[in-house]
Amino acid sequence: MKFSTYVNSPRQKYLNLSLLDILLVLFLIVATVVFNLRMIKDGINGMIDMQWHILWLQHFSKQLSAGILYPRWLSGTNYGYGSPTFVFYPPLTYYIGSLIKATGLNIENTLIFSYSLALFLSGFNCYLFCRDRWGSIAGFCGALAYMSMPYLAFNTYWVSSLSVAYGIALIPLCWWLTDKSLASPKWKIGIALFWTVLALTHLPTLLLCGLVWLFYVLFLLPQYSWKNIVATFFFSGIGLGIAAFFLIPAIVEQKYVDIDSMKNVIGDISNAVLGAGLPLIPQKFDFHISHIFFHQSLVVLSLGLISFLCLRKQDKVFQSSIFWLIFLLALAFMMSSLSLPIWRSSSTLQKVQAPWRLLSIFSFASSALFANTVLGIFNIKGKIKYGLSFILIGLLLFNFSYGYKLAQKFPTFRNPGRASLAHLETSKNALEKPFSEEILDVGEYRPALSSLEPAPDPLLTQPKVSVIEGNANITTVKWSDYQRNFDINVTTPATIKIRTYYYPAWHLYIDNKSHPLQHFSDGTMAFALQPGNYNNIELRYQKTPAFKLGLAVSFVFVLLLLFSSIKLLFVSG
Repeated sequence: MKFSTYVNSPRQKYLNLSLLDILLVLFLIVATVVFNLRMIKDGINGMIDMQWHILWLQHFSKQLSAGILYPRWLSGTNYGYGSPTFVFYPPLTYYIGSLIKATGLNIENTLIFSYSLALFLSGFNCYLFCRDRWGSIAGFCGALAYMSMPYLAFNTYWVSSLSVAYGIALIPLCWWLTDKSLASPKWKIGIALFWTVLALTHLPTLLLCGLVWLFYVLFLLPQYSWKNIVATFFFSGIGLGIAAFFLIPAIVEQKYVDIDSMKNVIGDISNAVLGAGLPLIPQKFDFHISHIFFHQSLVVLSLGLISFLCLRKQDKVFQSSIFWLIFLLALAFMMSSLSLPIWRSSSTLQKVQAPWRLLSIFSFASSALFANTVLGIFNIKGKIKYGLSFILIGLLLFNFSYGYKLAQKFPTFRNPGRASLAHLETSKNALEKPFSEEILDVGEYRPALSSLEPAPDPLLTQPKVSVIEGNANITTVKWSDYQRNFDINVTTPATIKIRTYYYPAWHLYIDNKSHPLQHFSDGTMAFALQPGNYNNIELRYQKTPAFKLGLAVSFVFVLLLLFSSIKLLFVSG
């Protein structure tokens, strides 16, 4: 039976393919274990960002367990000076991790399960998209292609960013829900919720995915009514509005921290584009961005040649190949030095740090092209289809080989072999003693001083409250994440310093009356007292005006989504 029969027969699809879908999803679970076996078997390796995710997840889950519904201030980081990490870093990944950790897994196994879940969701969401377009078998092959793409392995084993992993997993869902939304009004609820979820997962992925998606939807304008396109944009806006409780403070309150230091990671934007700071063709097998781009480009080139040489008689398949090849070419352009004027024209664009982050969407588009090519090959008559099928299997193995080699390159906590674990030390500290107040947090969330310079590095073993001018005796009564109480007996006019980084969410009260706080020269907070006995001094972390505004805006957009959903589901239907 030709593969096209499965795609074009609704009755057979309904009766048989539901079981086939379940079987293929089970195979995706097996593929997840195979692709991530190194981490599952030997543990995490601690490269690049791993230390931050180990630290943040433990602090986040601890505060959740203490009844704090939305942890925003990590008081035990930066040697106890604290950090407003989750004012600026999306929290959804850590809610998921905290839920997994609540099952009883230790922190390392929680992270292993979290990375594996993100990999599975990458395949599952890609399967949803490709299945609807090209059928279950092609969808499964596209999902395998996506899961095995070098950029996904690079993020897992080198960058080690958990939020990026979930952002990558969400990208195919964006295109799937867009297709659904444009075809059926009721699916616009899904596209709204998608943008909420992505906004709460990873901001650079949100920005890049949003821009590429915008041009993608506008490209589809000739195929759909403008009212349908506008409605899709409208519901997408609702989704972003629901995330306002996070987005508004994350944007408005950047002036209080050294957020611009993120640009110093790569320096000028030219350092992160292919053909300028990055070689277009790698000189050796080094696992870095140039090699990933070259590797994935070879896969795309192979699929393109198959399409032009063997699939030209299949009009729909060939037209789809042309579309995805143009899409991939546009993404390659945006990652190349030819696009530098575009990147330099926008400071907002530069906050994604590196144009090569587009490799996530490039990987998805490559997988879509792969699935389309699978359908075309299955529709070919004759023995040539078997030879082409072996070529596709070879491309999957070619992808898998990259991830396998990269996974074996670094030592892990459980199986270091003969390698030195020096590069794992910071991750090991975050793993074993996250609440010891001996751990730093990322520099971009430390206070920005009035001189527009970043605050100096925090110092170890500093007292929680100290006298820097005058004479006073201090007794600490309570010191928790969001509330600090102390008594002070002042004998001469004194300036009291608190070992907590300044942030406008902190407010000082004496006898329940507001008292001014000073922004001290090292980024911490201080306040002045006249002689006297003060038995009710309290420092509280409270909602900032931007956070209150964000909550109000989110509430309005939730109501708007509910009203619009009722209209779509009951009035229109």
